[in-house]
Amino acid sequence: MQVELTDEAAPAPRQPAPPLTQMWVYAVGSSNCGWEYPAPGAFSTSCDHGGTQLRAVVLEIGYGSSPFAWMLGGLLPSSANYLTEMLCDQGGGMLGYCSPGQTVVGFLRYYNLDGHQSGNFSYQNTSTNSPWNTMSTNINIR
Repeated sequence: MQVELTDEAAPAPRQPAPPLTQMWVYAVGSSNCGWEYPAPGAFSTSCDHGGTQLRAVVLEIGYGSSPFAWMLGGLLPSSANYLTEMLCDQGGGMLGYCSPGQTVVGFLRYYNLDGHQSGNFSYQNTSTNSPWNTMSTNINIR
C-alpha cells in the first residue's frame, strides 16, 4: 500500500528556535514579603526579604541551553531550578501561558533559594543556536 501526502497532510516546516534576546529577574518571593515584581533591570528588591522561604524567578525570551544560577557567588545545583514554565506570544507583544498549538517564545525559571536571607542572585544562559550569545542578569535581594 502506498500513502500519498497532500499539502494538508504534510508536516509543518520547522523554524529554528529564536536565540536569547532578553532576560531579567521577574519576581522574588519570600515568607517575609510575599512576591515582589521588580522592574526589568532593577538593581535591588524594595522589600526586606528573608524568612524560611526565598525564591527567584527569571524571565528569558528565546531559547537557552546552558542555564546557571548563583546565590552569594556560590553556584546553585541544577535542582534549585524546581520549575520551568513555557511562555507564548499572545499577540500585541504580550506573553502568557501556552495553549496547544502555540509557539513557545520564552520561559519562566523558578529557583529555590531557601536558607538564604538576602544577597546577590545571578543567572546566565547561552543561546541554543546562532549567534550562541550568552546573557546574564542579577539582582541584590534585600
